[in-house]
Amino acid sequence: MRKKLLCRLLCAALLCALPCGSASAGIPEDAAALTAKIAQPSIPQDVRVNVEELGAISADRKDDLPAFQQAIQQVHDQGGGVVVVPVGHFYLAGPLTLLSNVELHLEDGAVVEFSDHPRDYEKHIVLTRFECTECYNYSPFIYANGAENIAITGSGKERQGTIDGHGEAWWPWVGAGLWKNCAPSQSEDSENLKDMGNSDVPVEKRVFGKGHYLRPVLIGPYASKRILIKGVRIKDSPMYNVAPMLCENVTVDKVTIQASGPNTDGIDPDACRNVWIKNSSLTTGDDCIAIKAGRDGDGRRVGVATENVIIENNVFHDGHGGVTVGSEMAGGVHHVYSLNNRMDSPNLRWAYRFKTNSMRGGGLTDFYAYGDTIQQVGRAVMTVDMAYGGGDIGDFTPDIHGLHFEKITANAHNKPLGTIETYERNPVYDFTWKDCTLTHVNVYDKQAIRCENTPQENITYEQVTVNGKPYQGPGK
Repeated sequence: MRKKLLCRLLCAALLCALPCGSASAGIPEDAAALTAKIAQPSIPQDVRVNVEELGAISADRKDDLPAFQQAIQQVHDQGGGVVVVPVGHFYLAGPLTLLSNVELHLEDGAVVEFSDHPRDYEKHIVLTRFECTECYNYSPFIYANGAENIAITGSGKERQGTIDGHGEAWWPWVGAGLWKNCAPSQSEDSENLKDMGNSDVPVEKRVFGKGHYLRPVLIGPYASKRILIKGVRIKDSPMYNVAPMLCENVTVDKVTIQASGPNTDGIDPDACRNVWIKNSSLTTGDDCIAIKAGRDGDGRRVGVATENVIIENNVFHDGHGGVTVGSEMAGGVHHVYSLNNRMDSPNLRWAYRFKTNSMRGGGLTDFYAYGDTIQQVGRAVMTVDMAYGGGDIGDFTPDIHGLHFEKITANAHNKPLGTIETYERNPVYDFTWKDCTLTHVNVYDKQAIRCENTPQENITYEQVTVNGKPYQGPGK
């Protein structure tokens, strides 16, 4: 009898240790396992070079770029170490390139200010991406290509170091919105690049820069591994603020991003693997975080997905979407976790935003939101939009499924819980809400989520309350 009992207890313990079959029930454990796989940079700390030792001078408009770049090269040549930016104002008349095994550390009160003259970047044309299409263009203001073990760090405290992109000089190039009638404009160049990507023009022939008007990003490592951006303030990028491209093992921690210009997304990993964004504050002129994976034909040519992304313990203020996927997702986006974040602004249109169209293609599988708190939104808690940026104009129908929301607390402020606009031929499916408390939801015809071409039956509600009452969907 005793042996049988021990056997049963052992079997029960083994069963408990097995991965749970439910997609949503194992979210925290899955995320914890994933974070353990995200490799951090290993950078020697005994070699330290202060940029002032190499001629950088604070508080004037002298170009400190040569001193900064020399310090990076010197540290790199010694096998790695730390480039120290002390308290003060340092002006860089051009972009900075990080090399392997180098940490750029901003002490409290340090400000790295990039030139607001586009002419200072004309000689720095590098392999990069513009809106997720490969090209040669103005260098990101902080760039790396093929580097390993790189970091940009500060203390993360109130006086944390600042990286200022002076994007105001570049924003009129967007040629839209407040800048609709501005010249010059990126419109023609943007369309030309899209055409090049869709017609497989070799990347080495997609050369922009001087005489063209495609805005650079602020921090844009390319094809690099083990990247850390921690404890700094980033403001006013010409375009996306932090945009790793084709990178692996990227961590963004305790970063404050402030930007109000057009397309000034906060953090946009594009075709990246193993990304951890945590403990950060984002106020942007577009999406706070947008997960991307290549655009249209060029994204299908490259064929690299973005996968294994954890977005944890962040605060989202102004922006279009808090946690966004798309619209560029041609390579596919898989396994995204949004954990214990807070969305809180009437100027944040959606907490969760999924956008694409049949020209973009690709799709999203396995998105998990767990423990997030939504205190205010401008339009709805979530949206799925397959008609974004042109509608049904292509032959590459995107596929979005496996959206799971658990333990979400949301105040919709008399807005819908969500809106879904898809194609009749490919609706959203495997869409669940579990153990959620949703208040002040504008329910229309018993629909908390308003759907076009996605049946309400494709959405499952379990232990969900809407406006204080149990909710299982329309007609239930």
